[in-house]
Amino acid sequence: MSTRPARRVWTPDDVIALGVRTDVPTAGEILAGLCKDEAYRMHKRGEFPVPVVKVGRRYVVPVAPILRLLGIGPPDMDEAEPATGPASVTAIAVSPRPRSTTQVEPTPSRRVG
Repeated sequence: MSTRPARRVWTPDDVIALGVRTDVPTAGEILAGLCKDEAYRMHKRGEFPVPVVKVGRRYVVPVAPILRLLGIGPPDMDEAEPATGPASVTAIAVSPRPRSTTQVEPTPSRRVG
């Protein structure tokens, strides 16, 4: 008899404890119980319900939009505008800062002795 592994149940405290960012698979699991592959497929199709930011070669998901979408947050958050449906967000490519082209001349080493 084959048994499926139990799905993790995410509590509001668990989501808040993630900090400011998480990865695509974790965000997909929190929002829809998605497996890693389906979360990335949804992102690739532009159907991921929260913004995804490309940082170098990695995709990062800010936690704040997840909290808003799920209605998790401080009491004053109830007065903010409610989240409305999936966001059609494309990944934003963040390129690394260009390296300096200034040449630094090595200083000659002085030999003591």
